[in-house]
Order: sequence, then C-alpha cells, then structure tokens
Amino acid sequence: MAGEEEWARRIVAKELRRSVELHDDGSRDGMYDLRIGPVDAPELAVECVGAVDSTRTETWNIGPARGPLERALRGDWFITVTRNARIKAMEQRIGPLLRELEDQGVSDVAVDRGLRWRDSAVLEELESLGVTYASCFRLPGEGKVHRTIEGTGGGVVDYQGTAVPGWVGQFLRDPAQEDVLRKLQRSGAAERHAFIFVVLGGAPWSVEYYFNFMEELDQLPDEAPNLPQPVTGVWIVGQFGQKGLRWNGSTWRRIEARGEGIEGPPP
Repeated sequence: MAGEEEWARRIVAKELRRSVELHDDGSRDGMYDLRIGPVDAPELAVECVGAVDSTRTETWNIGPARGPLERALRGDWFITVTRNARIKAMEQRIGPLLRELEDQGVSDVAVDRGLRWRDSAVLEELESLGVTYASCFRLPGEGKVHRTIEGTGGGVVDYQGTAVPGWVGQFLRDPAQEDVLRKLQRSGAAERHAFIFVVLGGAPWSVEYYFNFMEELDQLPDEAPNLPQPVTGVWIVGQFGQKGLRWNGSTWRRIEARGEGIEGPPP
C-alpha cells in the first residue's frame, strides 16, 4: 500500500500546509502510516486503509487484470464475470463454450437473465463458472476474450453525500478495521486520523458515486460522523475522484485529491 500512503501524505501536507512524514518504515510491527511532529511526541498520527471488496479484488487480479485470453475462436468476445467467479475453471472451458455459441449462431447472451435457446447446457455451464454475460463484438476477429467483473453500481445518486457520515462510522467499527484503531490508540498522538481510500466495490453505491464520480463535491454532508475511539478525524478520497472530504472534528471540508503538489513522482 506504499503508493496509497505516499498519495495520502501529499494530500495531508497540501491541505494542512505542514511537513508530513511517512512514519511506518517497517522497523517494527504495528506502526501507523503518517506523522506530523517528532517521533516521541507526534501531533498527528494517520493510518491509511482501503474500503475494498477483497474477493472482487482477488478475482480482478487473477483474471481481467492479466489481459485478454487468446482462444481458437472465429470472433473476438467480451465477457462479464461475477466477483467470485471460478477463474481457473472458466479459463479452461471458455474457449469451447464460446466456440459452441459461434456454431449455434449466438453472439449475445445475458446469462443471468435466464435466456434459453436450444443448447441450454452451454448456458448452464457458463452460469456455473460465474459468467453472466457474453458478447461477440467482432467477427471475424483474433480469437481474443476480453473480461471484466460485473458492476456493483446502481441505485439513487447521492449528490449531497448524506450517506457518508453514517457509512464511515460503520466502516471503522467493522472488525476488519480493528488494527487501524489499535495503531492509532498506541500512537500517543494528540490527533488521530483515519485516511480512507474508497475503491469501487468496497462501499455502498451512494458513497462510491459521491467520491469517484462527483467532480467538485459541491455539496457537503450536513451531519457529523459518529467515529469510534480513538479516531478524532477522517480523510476520504475515491480512487478516481478529483476531490475528497476531511472531517476535522467539527466540520466537513472539501480537499484536493489530485493536482499540483499531489500527483507526480516523489519529491
């Protein structure tokens, strides 16, 4: 997570106009990530954490992230898989299954909608492998099979960020974040902040959309977050967003998540 920690360091330094150090140098276990002030008397301790769907991330890394498959097919295909798809089994069987679709003259299949045709066995096997959609988008092609994971988005768009205060308190109280709270507690810092990266698939859609697709965050949440002890402040950015939010203990503030002084090679 070193890249995210450096990103967070630059954001905090630009917002607070202070020198921010990377505190966790790996010299011992349980160190928090960022620090303002001396090691023995820190003013601010920051621990970085990602709001991610670990199953989705693993599926992405062992599947779509490795690029398209090349199979003995007449066309080029695009398929969508579930977050917990059987990637290895799918890679072994996808060639013969898509070839069967080509032979049947079928070029577009919405598996999860229950579409049936004369060879339902192919559809059932695709479904068992975690394939929800298959489309031949070029014929003739090079026999490439492009893959992605089905989206988690959908629902009402939250332009005001009203879901953020409730979500952040629940997120930090989740047992998965126990280590975040423990590190901040042991820091001995006067201010103890959590820096959260919202990755697609790792938070409710309303939160994902607000931080990743709202360019300016024109409207800020009205309510204060109910933060667990010992957290006194929160920073939140999206993996694609230009802006983020900071709760400084009394109010929400809009922060720069990208731009001059944040992006670019390490100084």
